[in-house]
Amino acid sequence: MITTILLLVTLKLIAPVDNREIILKQEPCYIYNASDPFLRAVIAYESNFNERAVNPYSKARGVLQILPVMIREVNKYGYSYTWNDAWDPEKSIEIWWIVMNKRNTEYYYDKAVKIWFGTGKQKHDGMTWHDYYKKVMAIYTKT
Repeated sequence: MITTILLLVTLKLIAPVDNREIILKQEPCYIYNASDPFLRAVIAYESNFNERAVNPYSKARGVLQILPVMIREVNKYGYSYTWNDAWDPEKSIEIWWIVMNKRNTEYYYDKAVKIWFGTGKQKHDGMTWHDYYKKVMAIYTKT
């Protein structure tokens, strides 16, 4: 007989919008396959773990706010993700790791943020990549 063990955790994170403390519901770790605390901080900032989150300006979607350009990039490496896969938390996280494994093998956090957010003087929602990095790191250091 095969027994499945389900690990539940409760995470305490700082909400990026108004800096109030929130307690996320207990959630099975395997659903997000995101045991990496930095990745969890990115997800918390991007969507607060809401798999149906949509940015009204960029149309980014899902837990990691995937954009069509990200889908195109990973598919250049031989994958076949679709725009609808951005809604799936596990597939979004797979896309994250594919990008990191191709472009940030050392997994430097600042480089990960530059890749995910965009480098240079780009601004999204009034922020530069460095502003984004500081906000993600604030969440990361509080977990």
